[in-house]
Amino acid sequence: MPDMDKLVKIKFQGSRRELFRNPLDFPINDYDKLVVEAERGEDMGTAFNFPKPKTAGESEKELLKVLRKANLRDVTMNSENQLRRKTAFDFCLRKIDELQLPMKLTDVEYQLDRKKIIFFFTAEDRVDFRELVKILASEYKTRIEMRQISTREETRRVGGIGPCGKEICCHQFIDDFEPVSTQMVKEQNLPMNPSKISGLCGKLKCCFRYEHALYKEILEKYPAYGSKISFKKRTGTIEKIDIFSLSVTIKFNDSEIEDIPLKDFYNNYKVIE
Repeated sequence: MPDMDKLVKIKFQGSRRELFRNPLDFPINDYDKLVVEAERGEDMGTAFNFPKPKTAGESEKELLKVLRKANLRDVTMNSENQLRRKTAFDFCLRKIDELQLPMKLTDVEYQLDRKKIIFFFTAEDRVDFRELVKILASEYKTRIEMRQISTREETRRVGGIGPCGKEICCHQFIDDFEPVSTQMVKEQNLPMNPSKISGLCGKLKCCFRYEHALYKEILEKYPAYGSKISFKKRTGTIEKIDIFSLSVTIKFNDSEIEDIPLKDFYNNYKVIE
């Protein structure tokens, strides 16, 4: 029988967000500091836009649980960990350089109880970091995890300001990265300029997904890009579609270009190919 525990979304350092069970039914508000179960220990995060209570499904029964609201001791230890992670980052960076490992250190995360330290890095290929782990374990006397992440995940952890002038979406609220294709860009009538369509991570911007469904629905009312049309004794090609002005741009075979309102297009023009 599925558990009826309520679920809480917790945000950790580096914009890592996970769901946890709240079996003791703590009254939790956004931005509350919470101590939760972690692998072989405890961790601390912030309640973040948690969903409404719902029945826990089969896949949710294995979720870890909220242990308590953070007390002064927890908050103090967490603050100390933030200082320790900076020292650990610098130490690891020096050892990576000494060992000449082909990897880029991105971030360091301390578990609240200091029973584990995670070192996040990016690399083009797999890296043999066994010697590095031995050095780190000897230095910090705790479990060490080296976690290789993608450039998208790196950007989410580090954060930044997008071309829109706002904090990048993945750092704010995107939990899972969904595929973004160049077809989505084309269907939104955007120029295929890499510098314009790429995010800080160098990949296609996640925000192209937001309005794609709407663009796709609207574009079904228009002739396809590149369609050949005929008008009286003239022929031409659809060069541009503007959904905001409700018009299409036609380049005729005599090189003349005309903007035609959509309502006039279907009354007077014929798509021939």
